[in-house]
Amino acid sequence: MTQENSPRRLTFGLLFVTALILAASLPIRVFQQLYLIEETGFWHRKETTQFLLYALLVLAVLVPAVLWFFHRRTAALDLTRRRRIPEGVCAMFAAFAMMTDAVIAVQLLQTALANMGGSEQSQAMMRSSVAATAGEAVFAVLSALFFIFLAMVDFAPRKKIYLNRLLSLAPLLWAACSMLRRFSRTINYLRVSDLFLSLIALAALTMFFLYFAQAVSGISDEGRPARLFAVGIPAAVFSLLCFVPRAVAYAAGTTLSQDAVLDVWGLALPVFIFAWIGTRLITVPAAEAAATEAATEIEEAIEAEEIAEADIATDIKAED
Repeated sequence: MTQENSPRRLTFGLLFVTALILAASLPIRVFQQLYLIEETGFWHRKETTQFLLYALLVLAVLVPAVLWFFHRRTAALDLTRRRRIPEGVCAMFAAFAMMTDAVIAVQLLQTALANMGGSEQSQAMMRSSVAATAGEAVFAVLSALFFIFLAMVDFAPRKKIYLNRLLSLAPLLWAACSMLRRFSRTINYLRVSDLFLSLIALAALTMFFLYFAQAVSGISDEGRPARLFAVGIPAAVFSLLCFVPRAVAYAAGTTLSQDAVLDVWGLALPVFIFAWIGTRLITVPAAEAAATEAATEIEEAIEAEEIAEADIATDIKAED
């Protein structure tokens, strides 16, 4: 394999395998959602589709992990500023999804505040749910602003638009608050299997946005951007497994559960992840990757030595 073809081969192979996994798992999940799962979220009976779906989900996690292991030194991110219209459109779609989620979170917050009462234990659970829901609404709005800034950079790369490092943490905090809200609510009327997939999707999104914030802020360690797709691909797959079956159920006129909401982020964020990985993921020759890693280690050693010298100087002054 030539060096010129390797960037395209890695990206194409990763997205192709992901597409195959989605093509196999989404119909199975839709069938389960419509015909095999009770209103409580449990199964009518043991089904082979359960194990088949779990096997496909394991592949969705293992394949990116294996690719990360073999390309952890040669994978890199193309962070150069140039016009990227498709990526900018996907970022605007993600911003729209975040604003939609903020509206839903505000509605849930109003309902929770109106129903405050009951036993002390119930009130404590409700307070934790209110705090998580409020955080989700606030960080959803900030995440929308962040994605809008990303889109502006993609649409007009020559303009002096700089991404705020603190603002880049908003999607990470949104995913964490959204996950906490689901943990802090009673699940007796929720579809348990939906909740399970949603929690895994949000956990993977939390990890992805952590690495994503480091990458776009310029504080990520060089030579290890492969971890972005190692967690980004599973996050996208699990998010689509939450969104698509619900969308099909709504289109078919099937009532899912009392508080089932069609989360737009389940479609928008996977689209953004696929677009970002598809346009940014590249590979560099092994020699260049080794040289970059060595230079990074030298810089870190120099920085650590300077800090140590500064601490020694401070101690000497304190003794004097």
